[in-house]
Amino acid sequence: MQAPLNHPAAPQSVRIEKSPEPSQLRLVVSDFHLGTGRYFADGSVNILEDFLYDDEFADFLEFYSTEKYWDTRVELVLNGDILNLLQVDDFGVHTHLITERATMRAVERIAAGHPCFFGALRRFCQAPGHSITYIVGNHDAGMLWPGPRRVFERAVGTSVKFHDQAYRFDGVHIEHGHQLEDLCRMEMSCPFITKGLPEPVLNLPWGSIFVAVWLTRIKLERPHVDKVKPFSSFLRWMLIHDTGWAVMTILRMGKFLWDTILWRPRYHIVEGVRATWGMIQQATVYPSFDKMAARVLGENPEAQVVIFGHTHVLRYRKFEGGREYFNEGSWNEVTNLELGEFGTQTKLTYAMVESGAPGARPRVRLKRWMGTWKPEMDLLG
Repeated sequence: MQAPLNHPAAPQSVRIEKSPEPSQLRLVVSDFHLGTGRYFADGSVNILEDFLYDDEFADFLEFYSTEKYWDTRVELVLNGDILNLLQVDDFGVHTHLITERATMRAVERIAAGHPCFFGALRRFCQAPGHSITYIVGNHDAGMLWPGPRRVFERAVGTSVKFHDQAYRFDGVHIEHGHQLEDLCRMEMSCPFITKGLPEPVLNLPWGSIFVAVWLTRIKLERPHVDKVKPFSSFLRWMLIHDTGWAVMTILRMGKFLWDTILWRPRYHIVEGVRATWGMIQQATVYPSFDKMAARVLGENPEAQVVIFGHTHVLRYRKFEGGREYFNEGSWNEVTNLELGEFGTQTKLTYAMVESGAPGARPRVRLKRWMGTWKPEMDLLG
């Protein structure tokens, strides 16, 4: 006797509907800090290069531009600090006097040093409906100029949508985040200094001058110095295990603070850098930005979701009314000295924004790219 259709043992004649594809998919990444490549022309290692995951990024883009994503509208949102323009030398000199021509040369060198990365971007944009949006951060503030933007577009082989500060759509606010931090905020009303100069230079905030001038020199001696958290634990470790270098570095840091805050003409061009001791005391290497997200949501009633980069910290926070804050983290290496996450880690994280029906709130998720299986990878040599 045949079992009735509703019997547990009977096969069910039920059509399983496939979940509808989103009308648009946006992939948000930030803080890659691409330099001029992992190796110099003579084969020696470039210790200022922070981005070592070109192949993984190429696999990531291939996944989202082939098979089921081939004809899906996919927008790659580069949410600031993709290029580490503050730490690229110009004719062998690291300086805070950054011009448009110097930035164009820097972008050309970065593209030449990362052929796999830029090749992946070109292939990604060849898929139907695939595009790139670039939001300017603090390490790549030179992308405010039109010249470097043209160089970047030539490198990726397509037009790119650039946003000076924020990208908004369907209640989603995407911003790098440096404009919310006093030490890193650019004067967007006057991003370039022109008075009394042969050509304009970037009007850099104190934090950017710190990175371009002081941090670059320190990284040449200790490349890991900006990749350890919490920094207070790292400082104690240095004083115990690397005492001579730590003391000299603290003294050099004191001189830099004197030059930029007390004896301002050292790095002043017109009015100089508006840095104060209060701003310095607010500084932290890995902030959470929860308060900044709440502020953006409070100032923008139509915004339901805020996505930041800048902090290098993967973060999620839900506020009253279901409004949300996401931070997509970074693809750079971080060494954590806290016992709960002790060790060196690299989390290839990103935010995925799925937009469905018009007027509906997009769905945002934080994801980690696990990659495709590869039996080996280059370390050195």
